[in-house]
Amino acid sequence: MKDRASQTYGHESVSKKKKILLMGHVDGLGGAQTAYKELYEFVNTEGFEVKFISITDYATIKEPFNSAHLIGKIEHKSVGLISKIKKWKSLLLVGVGSKFFNPDIFISVGLSNSSIFISRFLNKNCFKIAQDFIADRSKNERIWNLSRARFNGIAVQAPSMVNYWRNLESDVKGINWLPCFPEQPIEGVTRKNGKEAGHEVRLAYFGRLAGNKGLPLLLHALASLPATDNTTLDLWGTGEEEANLRELTEQLTLGNKIKFAGSYPFGKEGAQLMVSYDAIVLTSTKTEGLPLILLEAMAYGLPFLATDIGAIQDCCINNPDTILVQPVQEDITKGLSVLIDRIKNNEFDTERLMSFYQKTFSYEVMSIRWRECFNNPKLFFYGNE
Repeated sequence: MKDRASQTYGHESVSKKKKILLMGHVDGLGGAQTAYKELYEFVNTEGFEVKFISITDYATIKEPFNSAHLIGKIEHKSVGLISKIKKWKSLLLVGVGSKFFNPDIFISVGLSNSSIFISRFLNKNCFKIAQDFIADRSKNERIWNLSRARFNGIAVQAPSMVNYWRNLESDVKGINWLPCFPEQPIEGVTRKNGKEAGHEVRLAYFGRLAGNKGLPLLLHALASLPATDNTTLDLWGTGEEEANLRELTEQLTLGNKIKFAGSYPFGKEGAQLMVSYDAIVLTSTKTEGLPLILLEAMAYGLPFLATDIGAIQDCCINNPDTILVQPVQEDITKGLSVLIDRIKNNEFDTERLMSFYQKTFSYEVMSIRWRECFNNPKLFFYGNE
């Protein structure tokens, strides 16, 4: 058996088992939290020596994180003087612990002031990478410029996000794309092809009920359908906009079509829930990268309607089992009607969509790119300069 320190990763040989330090948020069920968890599992599986720093307000270390790999925890929310002093103490302790670990690569899953602070403790030979999930940022944004200054590489989620910066900055060296791992699909769970005539069309939204998700536009689009249309929408998730969305549902008399379903389950139960629908909808109007829920849907052969925000276009190019519309009322309304008609006419192909996912966004495809980065991060972000 080969020693893990000299094993081959993808097509490249890693001369030694590198030490990798990860940092990210664990509170909540969003895409950033999923990306952090899945990256931790990937680094472990690849045989690297891994340590992690979690941004959290809770004491418990949850799976898959191994408490033996924990350098420390940093509070997320700090309200009041005592809380801020506690956070500063945590930052200092974690910074010292990170310095002693002396990683070869440091990855911050998301841009944050805390990860910028921790980066100052690390050796100059440590290659520091910050992942950015938000597309269409302003080049004057403080957190972006601080991260560019302190990190060796900025990893965005998809090629279109690199192109965005290429159009704004004269020099994009140090910016490259690294995909975020979604939840891996549960084996044996897929959407069933075909729908019998006259059956209810069941749509679902999975995510936070937040102001940037365009849900009022979606509700207005649903209200515009003919009274005889047999379509329902389940909203899975919670958030600050729930009360406003419930009120709008009443105003539009959509009580028989909309269900506020609360938090959605994960694992096999969540996968089986997802494929029970005919399609999912995501009508974001701003601040999206490449939502992992869309990748998870494709993995199960579930078609979707989404708005052309951030890097969403990257999973719709040459993909006939998706509908991409502009984030305005008229286009969302038209797109919803097209989605429903195509479901009724059985025009979406489960196998075709799953094949697209396997070729473009599967765990295996993503792994190759991460291995390329880990093998030589300087080459990955700067080329042969």
